[in-house]
Amino acid sequence: MKKGFTLIEILVVVSLIGILLSFALPAYQGYLERSYRAEAISMLTAAAVCQERHRASAGSYDTTRCNSMADNKHYQLLIEPEGENSSPGFTLIASPLVNRKSDYCGSLILDQSGLRSISGADKNRWKCWSGR
Repeated sequence: MKKGFTLIEILVVVSLIGILLSFALPAYQGYLERSYRAEAISMLTAAAVCQERHRASAGSYDTTRCNSMADNKHYQLLIEPEGENSSPGFTLIASPLVNRKSDYCGSLILDQSGLRSISGADKNRWKCWSGR
């Protein structure tokens, strides 16, 4: 009696692995995108806290500061209006460095009043800001 696997058995195992990967890979990519978004939210929050700290001491926002919070590999931080030493408000924008088809949020936007918005087509911005 010969020991080993038949060609049919090997094909069944390979096809099962392929089917499992077809479900697992998109879910994994979704988890990665959500973790990148969570990092961007953390970056925006840190920059907003920095701006509020400056306003508490100087009486206005300084959009030339707080750019050191932009240490992120997946999102770029923009502070508007650019280059203002004495601004009555600010808008922070975290733009993805790589546009992905599956990223329905686009850029994450936070202003001095705490208003959160997105540039993407999704109507449910809470999905983008809640990490889901």
